[in-house]
Amino acid sequence: MSLHVRIVTPRKVAWEGKAELVRAPGELGEFAVLPKHIAYLTTLRPGVVVVETGDVKMRYNIGVGFCEAGPEHVTILTETCEEG
Repeated sequence: MSLHVRIVTPRKVAWEGKAELVRAPGELGEFAVLPKHIAYLTTLRPGVVVVETGDVKMRYNIGVGFCEAGPEHVTILTETCEEG
C-alpha cells in the first residue's frame, strides 16, 4: 500500500506521486506519515520534507504551510518548495 502525495505552492504542484513514507517539519516537531495513518491536520514550519518511494529519498526545502494527511494521502500546502 502507498500514499498519494502532493506538495503544492501558490504557483505550482511541486511534486505529486506515490510514496511509502513522508516526513515533515511540523510546528511542534518532525512527524512521519505511513499508509493507513489516522486523519491529521497540522501547521508546518520551514524545513525539509522527505518523501520515500522504495529506495529513493527525495528532499524538498519548504516554507511555512499546512499538512493534511489520511490513510491514503498526504497534501502539503506551502509558500515555497525547492528540491534539495
